[in-house]
Amino acid sequence: MSRLNKTEQIIELAMMFQNSYCGLCIDDIQEHFECSRRSAERMKSLLFDLFPEKVEEVPTSDKKKRWRFIKGTMNFLISFTVEDFASLMYFKQLTKDENKKKILDELIEKLKALTPRRKFQSIQTDIEALMEAQGFAVRQYSRPLVQSKTMEDLSRAMLAYKKVQFDYPIDKGRRKITLNPYGVIVSDKHYLVGFNEYVNDLRLYKVDKIANLKVLEEYYLKDENFSLTEYCKNSFSIYQEDPITITLEFDKSVAEDVLNYHFHPTQKMKQLENGNVQVKFICGGKYAICHELFKWGGKVQIKKPVELLQTISF
Repeated sequence: MSRLNKTEQIIELAMMFQNSYCGLCIDDIQEHFECSRRSAERMKSLLFDLFPEKVEEVPTSDKKKRWRFIKGTMNFLISFTVEDFASLMYFKQLTKDENKKKILDELIEKLKALTPRRKFQSIQTDIEALMEAQGFAVRQYSRPLVQSKTMEDLSRAMLAYKKVQFDYPIDKGRRKITLNPYGVIVSDKHYLVGFNEYVNDLRLYKVDKIANLKVLEEYYLKDENFSLTEYCKNSFSIYQEDPITITLEFDKSVAEDVLNYHFHPTQKMKQLENGNVQVKFICGGKYAICHELFKWGGKVQIKKPVELLQTISF
């Protein structure tokens, strides 16, 4: 191994010692760098000789000794590159969530504040050039406007287990809804899911249609059996139906795209001997699934169940 690679490993290990809350043992070093125990001991000793006053031994219940660096020890080694800033800006343009955009903007500003002025001035002009060189362009698409204030109020209510009240369009009019908010599902739109005590059941509401939202000074008890993750697994997009087992077969001409595509959290993929790709998952929401399959044109066949084939042929 070259001297340069060894130096990079020592710097990487120093950052690991600073970022680890539970501390690192020799086995951790050995496993991470795929080296012998003797090499791991040498790397640890070299760092501890350089920064003896920065080492903390972490109390542990097992026999293995664990160490970490005092927080901030290696901050002088941290720097931000053009790629770092460009990536954050790239992700900001991709998200449809206005609240997330605001958070990313604040994060970018914090990183700018931590970057020496001279260095940042030298990379500022390179950011747009890099994004352009990578072929980045803002996608144009239909996007409902979700007020960041609405998202902030919903987050506050869910964290505090407080009920919310809002006006919502129902049956060509507006109705005042009182809800125990459980979570927000991000799909083609933002959907608020919660327990409506009036109908004694879970309900979904489009966040962009919510008006006059108020966080009430009234607390609720969340159903302990409710899991937003499990709730989403039962549906395709946001449509809740009895789950069915879906089996699809995609043509080999789109195999690479399919293998890198996320259809559903329960999906299982297998490339067949003829080069086609088989995709299986379990969920409800037949119409949403059919809508998704239309995007693939004649490159996909529905193998199971018959009811899904009948739905798409309707």
